[in-house]
Amino acid sequence: MIPENAAYEEFCERFGTDEVCSEALYQARWPNGFRCPACSHSRCYLISTRRLPLYECVSCKRQTSVTAGTVMEGSSTPLPLWFRAFYLLSRPSGISSSRLSELLGVTYKTAWLISHKIRHALQQADQEEALTGAVRVETFNYGSFLYLDAQQPLVIGAALNEEEQPILVKIKQPDPAHVHSRRRQIEKAGIDAFVSDHTDGRNVRTPARFDKSLPSLTGFKRGACAWLNFTFNGIGAKHLQAYLDEFCFRINAMLRDIPVLNRLIRLCAATNTLIYKVLIREKPVLPVPWRIWGSRAKWKGKHLSAWTA
Repeated sequence: MIPENAAYEEFCERFGTDEVCSEALYQARWPNGFRCPACSHSRCYLISTRRLPLYECVSCKRQTSVTAGTVMEGSSTPLPLWFRAFYLLSRPSGISSSRLSELLGVTYKTAWLISHKIRHALQQADQEEALTGAVRVETFNYGSFLYLDAQQPLVIGAALNEEEQPILVKIKQPDPAHVHSRRRQIEKAGIDAFVSDHTDGRNVRTPARFDKSLPSLTGFKRGACAWLNFTFNGIGAKHLQAYLDEFCFRINAMLRDIPVLNRLIRLCAATNTLIYKVLIREKPVLPVPWRIWGSRAKWKGKHLSAWTA
């Protein structure tokens, strides 16, 4: 098992070579021994003449790299840098792409892409597990209280124990079609969609809009908003969901006392890579409010006029 509490310098020294990182990745990907991705055969020949080892299946002769079928597939970034990124994104505060680029010594674009490939693995894991048992679903908004028409409405759901404390949390952006654009309020269809997509639908409570929030969820709402603002100086609607899933991944690992770093590496070893074209493609999001006024300056001016009237 990879040490969770090692200092960054100690971690970099321990996982500073391709050989060590390849072995750790092999163990994360095949904890019970090699399995051919084509035929599931368990025996292979090791080909060690390349920078990273290849495994040739005894049965079907397919050659598999240790990074094939992982988020690292096709990347020219050395494995030790990937492992440093794993470590840094597993820390409680996460890390911005600009800071990650400084620590790894890579361009901002490379650091940003590495971060999102890792988040892609975390998102795949989130989709595999629904909220079950007693479930509470509420809404809240992310964004400045000074610009209510620019806030991003969100749905938070949690599976609760007998003391009404969360044991599993999800925070999701609703479909823009389920949001009243001007008021930035989620309509009933948005709540119903969350319940259908992310819970088992059996014991779900959805309080009315002005009911008091469950105290145990208030901290997660504030924590998510503060983390997005302080770590990243705010996140736009297009990629917001990936960051919310990263936040929930660490929260859920903490609630379940699961080692975050080891869990993250196993997920990255079991998830196909996310290509850049897919990452940057257009997604349905709420329209920015200043389009109504023609420009951001006019929109801010309209607010300033209202505040000083």
